[in-house]
Amino acid sequence: MPEQRPAAEFESFFTTTAPQVRRYAYRMVDASSVDDIVSETFTLVWQRWADVPVEEAPRRAWTFRVAHHRVQHWYEAKQREVRLHRRLAPVRTQVADHADELAEEAGVAALLAVLPPAEREAMWLVVCAGLSPQDAAAVLDCSASALTSRLSRARQRLAVVLADRVQPEVNP
Repeated sequence: MPEQRPAAEFESFFTTTAPQVRRYAYRMVDASSVDDIVSETFTLVWQRWADVPVEEAPRRAWTFRVAHHRVQHWYEAKQREVRLHRRLAPVRTQVADHADELAEEAGVAALLAVLPPAEREAMWLVVCAGLSPQDAAAVLDCSASALTSRLSRARQRLAVVLADRVQPEVNP
């Protein structure tokens, strides 16, 4: 029964990593697509389980890279959908802006929503998902120095946002 050992390993990995991938997907796509992103990610991880790194940190990074690709495909599909809608609709309609939903959330999600997508994703992977900068760079298919630049720019932007929020409270 050689199939039970990989299945048990995958189940354990899924149990610990799926909530993290779910939070990542929740920050990147609309709420109705989160389950699709998570299920597609782990379906591919299971199908390629023999190719997935054995060590925990690279395995998580590999999985987040798969999730990143699923999110990218989701955005591409949304863009195609918008282009099709524009071509077929006789009257131009407004497309829902999901960034507004993120901005309304409290705490970290609200702060990250003010960042450009590349910086938001870098911050989320390192700060919220706990990946190392090297692993996050592998997920985003960029160099570690590019990722640290994104993180630096994101921190600078967040410092300005936080200073603006604190200033009115200090000087009523």
